Amino acid sequence: MTPRPLTLLIAATTLLASFPAAAFEAGTEWITITPPHRGAKEGVLLTYPAQADGDAYTLGADELWTGVPARRNANPVAEKFPLVVLSHGSGGNAASLGWLSTELARNGFIVAAPNHIHSTSGDSLPVESIKIWERSQDISALLDSLLADPRWSKLIDKDRIGAIGFSLGGTSVMLAAGARASLSTFADYCKNADGKDGGCNWFLRGGADLSKLDRNAFDGSYRDPRLSALVAVDPGFAMAYQPDSLKAMTLPTLFVNMGEGESIMPGVRAEPLARQVPGAAYAAIPGAIHFTFLGVCNPSGADVLKRYGEEDPVCDDGGDTPRVELHKQIFFKIAVFLRKNLQEK
Repeated sequence: MTPRPLTLLIAATTLLASFPAAAFEAGTEWITITPPHRGAKEGVLLTYPAQADGDAYTLGADELWTGVPARRNANPVAEKFPLVVLSHGSGGNAASLGWLSTELARNGFIVAAPNHIHSTSGDSLPVESIKIWERSQDISALLDSLLADPRWSKLIDKDRIGAIGFSLGGTSVMLAAGARASLSTFADYCKNADGKDGGCNWFLRGGADLSKLDRNAFDGSYRDPRLSALVAVDPGFAMAYQPDSLKAMTLPTLFVNMGEGESIMPGVRAEPLARQVPGAAYAAIPGAIHFTFLGVCNPSGADVLKRYGEEDPVCDDGGDTPRVELHKQIFFKIAVFLRKNLQEK
């Protein structure tokens, strides 16, 4: 019998109660890097285990998002911690995933979340975002920068580096972990989808011409051997990875889907990927939809989206379970995996 959402919620709440209490505050700091392949500055949100000093504020709060508590200018805890790179989806941004980065920081992880150029809120261009290799190169450039930085390199354990990616960010971390995409497979999928796949439609309406893309770049290898754990949440291009590259992936991997069964968008269904990556784990979050992974909306969020002409149900979820409760379930799945594969490594 399939567990009811309420049963799953109670189970998740019980598990969370047994999870050790957060030991730290969540400090935040914005830095900039200049990835060589970009030739322009890229903002990065660092969230880290901090002392109870600095200035308390609400990270990511605006007319759409409620935001989450954090601390500016807080002193980092003077220990070495695992590093997690957090890659947002197309049209998203680092702060909109603050609900996750702050909780990870409170539990002993440093989180580095880049605002990918031409792929963030207000700067999301399909003709640029389709160059999926550039976002994976952002991840390597970010690791280069942090590990060469005199301040942050003292706090980061270079042997315990993981990555979490959502949607197009899932693609980014998949490539950085060794997966290779296939342009021909993606083009065939979009052709056969006959206008019924939202991801294909977004790229094509935005002027992305798949026939003119650099096939060698699209299909290339961007593996960064410094990564030692991977979490891919609703990963984009799920149907378009080269099977041999998936079979060759060796790092511990967790795939997570928002929703279950037919409610999961076809372009991000990750269970088939989990069957191809050796030893990979898979989790589904009942009652969630793709946008559940974003932050919590203000009560007037739907009106804000309408005012800006946003058609996607960014503030909706798939059932009666509040997003804050779904976030607890998602965090538990991710935190247990990262604790096992990074903190206890």
